[in-house]
Amino acid sequence: MSDLTIYFLVTVFISALETFTYIREDKKEEKDSKNDIIYSFLVSNFLILQFYFTIYQNIGFAIMVSIFVYFVFWAIYKLYTDSKRGSKLLENKNEPKWRVLFISISFILLASLSFLELEDGATIFSYNKSDFRKILINSIIFVSYIRIILDLRVLKNILFEKDIWRRAFIISEIILILVLGLGNAYNIKNSDRFDFYVEREDYQETSGDEL
Repeated sequence: MSDLTIYFLVTVFISALETFTYIREDKKEEKDSKNDIIYSFLVSNFLILQFYFTIYQNIGFAIMVSIFVYFVFWAIYKLYTDSKRGSKLLENKNEPKWRVLFISISFILLASLSFLELEDGATIFSYNKSDFRKILINSIIFVSYIRIILDLRVLKNILFEKDIWRRAFIISEIILILVLGLGNAYNIKNSDRFDFYVEREDYQETSGDEL
């Protein structure tokens, strides 16, 4: 079984699992706490970055920056809310809303940074050009679908009121999907700008000698 087939089966399985989980929660009216939903939303952003890191293998700097940025803001926020003055912030009903919106907007910046970090001549180690294009096409569909499922959870449990927070979140997520979609589409069309390690002559000669 090829790596491309395994990759496709994994994405189908994860998509089906997320769909099943969302439908079951909806039918049984099971609700996680707002903090749990926000945490899973945050973790999903890191997983998507790691997902693209395994494809491009050249966006490690963006992941490091994202971890540092989130840690700094979390530390500042935690110290502030632990104080007497900041503890009142937790009583504000809009507090979970702006936390989700901050995660969404910051991820747009990090996703944009990841694509800008990819320069002409960047090396793709694990895939040839054909598989690389197919994986990116699959990833556009997969990531967009997963984002929609996660967004529906947030909209249903946190941003259920039709206010400015809900509209801002929807707009930010649409922008995020466009950034990911257009960024990958550009790399699919201009895949010649990458250096595919497995297609190098020296790699093929070495592999042939080993065989």
